[in-house]
Amino acid sequence: MSDIFREVDEEVRSDQFSKLWKRFAPVVYLTAGLIVVGTAGFRGYEYWQNKQSQAAGTEFLEAIKLSDAGNYTEAQAAFVSMEGSIGGYPMMAKMRIGTELALEGKPDEAIKAFEAVAADSATPIIYKGLANIRAAYLLLDNGDLAAVKKHTEVLAVAGNTWRFSALEILGAAEYKAGNLDAARTRFSEIVNDAAAPSDVSGRAQIYLELITSALGKDEKGTE
Repeated sequence: MSDIFREVDEEVRSDQFSKLWKRFAPVVYLTAGLIVVGTAGFRGYEYWQNKQSQAAGTEFLEAIKLSDAGNYTEAQAAFVSMEGSIGGYPMMAKMRIGTELALEGKPDEAIKAFEAVAADSATPIIYKGLANIRAAYLLLDNGDLAAVKKHTEVLAVAGNTWRFSALEILGAAEYKAGNLDAARTRFSEIVNDAAAPSDVSGRAQIYLELITSALGKDEKGTE
């Protein structure tokens, strides 16, 4: 008797499953289809993104080659055309535009290009700092001390990525302006910090020796 009840129970379950399957099968198939399509779409986008990145990389390198060959105007145009490229290439291209202008002998335009990058709210912090450093280097020869300070003092603080570059530029600007004590203070900050890059520290040490020599001569002259 128990076998009969078991068979009836199994038939009932089978019938219920059949009804449920008929009811929800379209949903199951649709969901499975969406998963397949979604996966294929993601893979397709990933492939497209990789191709775009490779193309942008090639375009960037070709522009660099133009610059290396001395074709600065053509290189600048190539970098300008990369504004809509993928990834970090548009930002690197903006920085290179300033570089090409400087190489072309147009420092004022180059400074403006770097200042525009630094002032853009969409520019990542690391690039804002770099743009200010590049502008300040150009201002050492083409600007005054106040202009150099405007671009570098905010960077010459502990923990900033560009601190030592900023201190070096500030020291050089003070030295050029004849403010030897102020220059010595800036260069001493570099030399006395173990975290300073060796090349920057080496140049700072040379400046300190020049300053010490100059101040020594001044002291002898006033005796």
